[in-house]
Amino acid sequence: MVSIEYVDIDGSKLALPEAVDVKALESQYEQDKSRFIEPEQRLTSHILVKVDAGADTAAWKAAEAKAQALLKQAKAAGADFAALARANSEDEGSKEGGGDLGWVSKNGQMVKPFEDAVFATATGTISGLVKTDFGWHIIQVREMKAGREMPFEQARPELERMMAETARERAYNDLTGKL
Repeated sequence: MVSIEYVDIDGSKLALPEAVDVKALESQYEQDKSRFIEPEQRLTSHILVKVDAGADTAAWKAAEAKAQALLKQAKAAGADFAALARANSEDEGSKEGGGDLGWVSKNGQMVKPFEDAVFATATGTISGLVKTDFGWHIIQVREMKAGREMPFEQARPELERMMAETARERAYNDLTGKL
């Protein structure tokens, strides 16, 4: 026969400090400001002329010539970039969608030369040829969403929640330490 005694501590039921110090919230906001910034984004499509890894100079030149011809077609008056991408792009992931890559942010999700070209291309225009490790790209920037910073008052509920969680964890750790 065994007799067991235990204490059940549920951290989610611990009391929270009644008022959150506004100065502490503002300080936390300044420290975590990057969490409350929505970066600039660009709605992007592309056409890829693939070049295999380790290809020789002749293969790169041939792919560049093909890409140059596609670029000329894409920039022609009345050209349908999506139709051109569906017919010619070698990017299997975006080809069926007319080269659509969705919203691109400057966050390292794309390879650097590609990302740099996206953010150097004006909205409603088509880039020049862009060389990456995948081959040659022709990039179309269709729309732009300006980056914006969430003001303190908008971020305040999230900051209060974060600080409450931290306070609850601290209270839990203190209580279990005492036990």
